[in-house]
Amino acid sequence: MRYSNEELLDEIRKVTEELGHTPSLAEFREKGKYSASTYYSRFGSWNEAVKKAGYEANEPDSKVSKEKLVEELHRLADEIDKKPTAVDMNKHGKYWRSTYKNRFDSWNKALEAAGFEPENTGATITDENLIQEVERIAERLGKPPGFQDMEDLGKYDPSTYARRFGSWNEALTTAELEPNTQGSLISEEELLNEIARLSHKLGSTPSAREMDREGKYASATYQRRFESWSEAVESALEPD
Repeated sequence: MRYSNEELLDEIRKVTEELGHTPSLAEFREKGKYSASTYYSRFGSWNEAVKKAGYEANEPDSKVSKEKLVEELHRLADEIDKKPTAVDMNKHGKYWRSTYKNRFDSWNKALEAAGFEPENTGATITDENLIQEVERIAERLGKPPGFQDMEDLGKYDPSTYARRFGSWNEALTTAELEPNTQGSLISEEELLNEIARLSHKLGSTPSAREMDREGKYASATYQRRFESWSEAVESALEPD
């Protein structure tokens, strides 16, 4: 590790003292010494890093209104003098690209909500483009990226990899990186929340194949943890 966790946390404390309040992600990008993505890769999220530094976390991105997200798109567009890309948002914006995807279902829908033309994506992206981006993120993090790493830091939607290569782990294998086989470390709550998220996105109960194609985790992980895909779905979607 180039920087210790304590060095990273001390930088949050230094910026907090300078500003007189806990910095937002955007403020830290402007004032801080280290890359925001370094905090994400070490602590899981910016707010988790803030808490580790001994401060109260800011409002979770999941509670930020769509209006604020659209305002940030317009602000960033004015700052860089062009329509922002997802990479622009990750580098210079207040929120992660994944926040927009979670709230609007896709980056393009967020752009449309802000009055911008959607990006031309899909068939124009080659397999080579996709693998090069995996390699770039791996070099940046110092480890093979996970599905969430690509969603937060990458240029392309990780579900594009699942569609093109069959699964996220297959994409890592194609890039000659070690796939994540640590499914047992993922909590059952995380697994079930992902089924619920995908169900909401699709508007119907997802199949195991749809999870492999569109989801964060492989259907085989669910089969190992819940004995079958149908048992996992029932646990995730049963009425309260």
